Amino acid sequence: MWDKVESGGFMTGSACLVTGAAGFIGSHLVRALVARGDMVHAVVRSGSSLDRLEDISDQIVLHRFDLADGDALAACLQQAVPQKVFHLAASTRDAGAPDPASLAAGVADYLDPLFTLLSQLSNALSPPLVMVRTGTIAEYGLAPTPYREDLRECPQTPYGARMLAGTHHIEMLAKTLGFPVITARLALTYGKGQSPSFLLPALIDACANGKPITINRPDDRRDLIHVDDVIEALILLSDQRPDGCETVNVATGRALSMRHLASLVVGAMKSDPALVSFGEQQLGGQQSILCADTTKAQRELGWQARIALEDGLRKLVRKESHDAETEGLRHAAV
Repeated sequence: MWDKVESGGFMTGSACLVTGAAGFIGSHLVRALVARGDMVHAVVRSGSSLDRLEDISDQIVLHRFDLADGDALAACLQQAVPQKVFHLAASTRDAGAPDPASLAAGVADYLDPLFTLLSQLSNALSPPLVMVRTGTIAEYGLAPTPYREDLRECPQTPYGARMLAGTHHIEMLAKTLGFPVITARLALTYGKGQSPSFLLPALIDACANGKPITINRPDDRRDLIHVDDVIEALILLSDQRPDGCETVNVATGRALSMRHLASLVVGAMKSDPALVSFGEQQLGGQQSILCADTTKAQRELGWQARIALEDGLRKLVRKESHDAETEGLRHAAV
C-alpha cells in the first residue's frame, strides 16, 4: 500500500482513486496528482478514449469498468485501498428537451454509480479519509445570484436536477458513511482538452479556421473558471477536509455575457468579427445568469481563482497556434 507522508500539515504521497479519469477535468486532476507524487488509480468506462492520459499511462494504474458494477468496483478498491477518492464520473451534457423517460434514464445513469461507489467505500475494510465529488453551480438554477451554498436550489436543467439529487442524497447519508464527502460545485470550467461541443472551444476553433459560428443566447451570462484553478481547489479540499464544507462553490464570482466572451476570443485570435453572429434572445425570455459566491471557499480553504479569463484565453490561443503549426509541419514532412 502506498504510504502517506505528512508535510506541513497536509498529506502528500496518498493513494488516490479518480473516477471519470479520462474526461476533461479528470485527466487534468490525474496529472496534478501524479506530479505531486500521489499513487493514482484511474477509473474509466470500457470504450472510453485514453488520448488525454496517453503520455502518463505508465505512471498510473488504469481500471476499466462501469461504476455501477459493484463486483468490479469492490475488486478495484481492494487493490487500490484509496485514502482519497475523487468522483468526477458524470455526463455534463443533456440530450434534447427533458421528458419523464429521458429524465428517469439520466437519473439512473448518474445516481446508480454514485450509490454503488458510496456503498462499497463505506463497507470497505479501510474506508477513505475523504471523498471529493464534483457538482455544478447549475444545481442552483433560478436561485438568487450570486449563488451561496445556503440557498434553496431551483435547478432548471436535467443536468442540474440530477446533480442536485446526488448532493441531497449525500447530505442525507453523511452521518452513516464513516468518511466526509465534499461536493465542489464547479462553475463552467474551460481549458486545454475540453470537448469542442462546448461554446468556448467551438469559438476558438471557428476563429482559428475561419468558420462562421452563431451564438444563440448572447446575453446569457456565465461564471467561467480555468481548469487549473479547479484542480487546485479539488486537491485543497482533499488535503484540508474542512469541517462544515460539505458543499462549496468553486468559481470566480464573476459572470460575463456570451457576447462579451465572443469579442474577447475574436480579439485574442485576431480574427474577423464577422465570423461570429448572434441570435436574438427570445422575446420575453429571461436572461440566464450562472454566477457563484466564493466567500466560503476563501474563508475555509484560503482559496480563490487566480487565472483571469483573459490570461486563460491567451493560454488556449497559444495552444491552438502551436497545434496548427505542428500539424502544418507534419503535413509538410509528408
